[in-house]
Order: sequence, then structure tokens, then C-alpha cells
Amino acid sequence: MEKISVIIPVYNDEEYLAQCLDSVLRQTYSNLEIILVDDGSTDSTPPELCEKYREKYANIRILHKKNGGVGSSRNAGLEMATGEYVLFVDHDDLLSETHIEELYKLLKKNDADIAVGNFNHFIEEKRAYGIWLKEDDYFEKTYTPEEWFTVEYETVPYNMSIIFAVPWAKLYKKSLFENIVYPINARVEDDLTTWKIY
Repeated sequence: MEKISVIIPVYNDEEYLAQCLDSVLRQTYSNLEIILVDDGSTDSTPPELCEKYREKYANIRILHKKNGGVGSSRNAGLEMATGEYVLFVDHDDLLSETHIEELYKLLKKNDADIAVGNFNHFIEEKRAYGIWLKEDDYFEKTYTPEEWFTVEYETVPYNMSIIFAVPWAKLYKKSLFENIVYPINARVEDDLTTWKIY
């Protein structure tokens, strides 16, 4: 079983961090290296919580660093990653138990460099999920990078195309990041980077 490095940037806002970490630790895919990058949190709770998890789980590694933004944290996590594959998770995300396993199986089945999943958005005020796709909209398709740029901008509905820009909900071959870094202190570090990976 190949190792997957799960990179989680952490900055303040500890409200969902424990739930996020628990959802990663419950994955059916077990060969995981979990990298927590504390981006200079000004609140002591997130770093302390990270340390508690590291004490309990041998596959958790932590970097406490000066604040540099989420792009800086992703870059630091990539430098630490020793897995053949990389998955980004935001500290307020929750993963279904088979999330990583399903992405890994799709990647292997299609001999792909990237496997892309979908997501549901939790709307705190309504205490409800916003569903991006209907059940019958599910598809599984393989694209070359050139095909993808055509498909993404000409045929994919906008509410679905967002999933192809964000860094999370994807399993990547780590080698794709050899000459790519996330910009530091950019508001849309994902938009400025994901297309380079494709």
C-alpha cells in the first residue's frame, strides 16, 4: 500500500479542527502520513490540539511556523511530505470514511496523475448542506490536461467547475509539484496554482 501524505494547514479557528482530524484518522485507507502545518496561530488552542494528536498518533507530524498564509503552509507541507501521493485538507473539512480510498482507486484504475472528487458545503446558519450535484449528475471520466481545459470552460456547469480549481478533494501524484509552489499571501492561491498542476 503506497503512502499518502495528507497536508492540513492550520490557523486559529479551532472549532472544527478536532472533527477534521478525526475524519482523517478514520479513513479506510490506512497508510497515511498526516502533516499539520500550524501557520503561526495567535490562539494557543490549535497548536496545543495538534500536539495532543501527535502524542496519540505516530503518523502525525507537525510544523509550527511563522504566519505566511495558506499558500506558504501548503508549500511547507509539500516539503515535509514523504508519500508518493498528496492530499490537501482544510482544517474545517470533514472527509467521508472512504474519501481517500475512493480517490486512490480511481487514480489507479485510470492510471491518472490526479483524481478529483466532489464536495458538499455545510451552511452554518441553516445547519444544512448545500448539494452541488444531483445524484444523476455523477460521472467518471478521464481527461488529458489539454482535453480538460476545453471541457472545464466550455461544457462543465459553473457549480461543478469550482471543484476543479480548489486544492482539496483531490489526490495528486507528489511528483507533479516538483517545479510548482503556491504563491504566498495571495487571496486565491488555488486559482493561481491548480491550472499549473493540470
